[in-house]
Amino acid sequence: MARLKSIILIPVFILCGINASSDALDDAIERARKLCKKMTLEEKAGELMVYDYKDFGDGRWEKYCNHVNNNSIGALMRVADPALTRKMQEYKMAHSRLGIPLIIHEDVVHGFSTSLPTQLGIACSWDDIAVEKAEAVAARESAAAGINMTYSPQCDISCDPRWGRIGSTLGEDPYLSSRMTAARVRGSQGHSLEELSDGKHIIACVKHFVGYGSLQGAKDYRHQDFSKRELFETYLPPFKAAVDAGALAVMNAYTAYDGLPCNFSKYLLTDILRKELGFRGQLVTDWTTLQFSVDEGAAVNLEEAAIRGLEAGVDMDMISDAFLLLPDLVRQKKVSEKLLDEAVIRSLALKYLLGLFDNPYRFCDEENARKEFFSEQNQKDVLELTRESCVLLKNEGGILPLDTTARVLLTGNWFDNATQLGGGTNKDIFYSDDSSEDMVNGKVLTLEQTMKKRWASRLISKHINMTKVARGMEDFSDADIAVLTIGEPLNYTGERRGRATITIPESELEQLRRLKAAGKKIVSVVFCGRPFIMNEIAWLSDAVLLVWYPGAMGGEAIAEILSGEVNPSGKLSQHFPLDVGQIPLSYREKRTFINCNYADISAKPLYPFGYGLSYTSFEYSKPVSEKAVYRIGENVKLSVVVKNTGNRRGREVVEVYVRDEVSSVLARERELCDFKSITLDPGESAKVEFSLGRDAFSLYNAKLDNVIEPGDFTIFIGGDVTTKNAIRIRLKL
Repeated sequence: MARLKSIILIPVFILCGINASSDALDDAIERARKLCKKMTLEEKAGELMVYDYKDFGDGRWEKYCNHVNNNSIGALMRVADPALTRKMQEYKMAHSRLGIPLIIHEDVVHGFSTSLPTQLGIACSWDDIAVEKAEAVAARESAAAGINMTYSPQCDISCDPRWGRIGSTLGEDPYLSSRMTAARVRGSQGHSLEELSDGKHIIACVKHFVGYGSLQGAKDYRHQDFSKRELFETYLPPFKAAVDAGALAVMNAYTAYDGLPCNFSKYLLTDILRKELGFRGQLVTDWTTLQFSVDEGAAVNLEEAAIRGLEAGVDMDMISDAFLLLPDLVRQKKVSEKLLDEAVIRSLALKYLLGLFDNPYRFCDEENARKEFFSEQNQKDVLELTRESCVLLKNEGGILPLDTTARVLLTGNWFDNATQLGGGTNKDIFYSDDSSEDMVNGKVLTLEQTMKKRWASRLISKHINMTKVARGMEDFSDADIAVLTIGEPLNYTGERRGRATITIPESELEQLRRLKAAGKKIVSVVFCGRPFIMNEIAWLSDAVLLVWYPGAMGGEAIAEILSGEVNPSGKLSQHFPLDVGQIPLSYREKRTFINCNYADISAKPLYPFGYGLSYTSFEYSKPVSEKAVYRIGENVKLSVVVKNTGNRRGREVVEVYVRDEVSSVLARERELCDFKSITLDPGESAKVEFSLGRDAFSLYNAKLDNVIEPGDFTIFIGGDVTTKNAIRIRLKL
């Protein structure tokens, strides 16, 4: 897997990432340093504060003006309106002694106007290019709305689907999450720092650094200690990928590491993030994290929290007002002004990179916003990703795709509500009361509308009346087949919404049971924000299409797949458990001398990581290696021939896993180390080649040095994590 190197002084930027040591950043830092020298202590402290405009409540404009007048604000969030942004910038520029512009932050986790699938769905595409293109849509639309920085992507790793925020992660696997994280960063920021000032890109602030997904019982904010080994092997790789791709901002986690809140950990924020990973951007706290550290008894008061946060490496304080205490603390010599200056310089440098000093209003163009929001090109790019995020889990007897000449019953609770496509919001599911923001002038099409275009009068769309069912009055005889939209209610997922049972309401399942009792062939289209216990859906349905919360283009993508216009190709980014007792569930478990599992449930999940069906079938040859023995330092070169053995053109994701047979520390069962996708016509074959570098074979030894040990390695190549299609090679000194 893409493991963290033990010593990383200069980041090697992969996959066309931004070079953070480029002249553009150096120039921005130098300009920021000169400006910082002119600032008062109060101006410096204010530059490091970000507030939520909506949180100001009544009289919010006056409160904003007061912050500007008091030099106590550098950034603002929840202002997705170019006209308001312009008004704010005009006031800021008129009342800032040194002409320092405002920067606008926002949670653009699932896209903006043309909302994207939930992040777990995005990762199911296993398609770096499609992810980058869709993220670029989110960046263009956000920039048009006046936004300059997104708190995205969320690259936390978790193997516990009870956690309410797991749907906003990019999967359980560090390597897959790393690839998807890098693609999202490139989509937001572009491929060069110069692109940040073009009005079409925004800064990516990756979160939450680090280990937020390791929670006691999957309960938000409940700290659970984990080892330094787990830190290096599991939680850090996606952040390394983000830094390598050029991410210019990072948000620290609410949680703790080794007993210390992350925002107080100099080891994490300075030694690891800045010195080892080479991060040169801005570190932002999560929502009032410094105050929370006081609330949980980790600091006596906000003064102590401000000092410890700044000394650990925090640059910007979200909401808590702690950093407004820094001027007095500097005067009292309780904290170094040099540390304060370093944070200010990093903050100002981002504003220079965005071109805000040259033109504070470049992100305040209402006409551009009207053209950009939900544009045809944006819909096209997001639709491409949305198609690939859908995962076909079951297709008994090849019931899918459906014949568009057949009479189809479309029912369930999800087929006629556009808001539900986006999971209730286009940014973060936690803000589901902002659901109206999903709608773009009523242009988002429901599944009912998109299927109507294909089935016309042969589509019978209606909600099941359970009262009539109970009285034997509901009649399903007028349709050949039923498409049931079923899933997890919107308020079941999101921040502070961990669930102990991860089941869906009985009212949802009862519709499935009634259709089955009526003798219908059933295609279940499953909406959700996390993996849940869906055994009954899998058992009673003839076909199961997992669509997550698919976003603005979900209606079109689902209809295309149901009708056969598009062949599904998504692969699971997270296991679906058979029982909650299997949790935490991961294929990356450390090997043991005997596989001991529960006596009363199967050890196998309902659906494994990397799994996904197609309307066609693929056959793999045995992998071939260029040679049987390689010297350590050489790339291992392999190939496999994949053949489309079905009768439809289709895309297959070819997954590569490595197993270290013997090592000086306990090895994992296997680890994903590469993947490629290939599209083949019926009967067509193609050779897929891989060149595996050191990261595929390295491990952390007992001293936590990252090394490659000589020995035997088994390399698996196939369509999901359970593949047994393998070859063994040896590495020698």
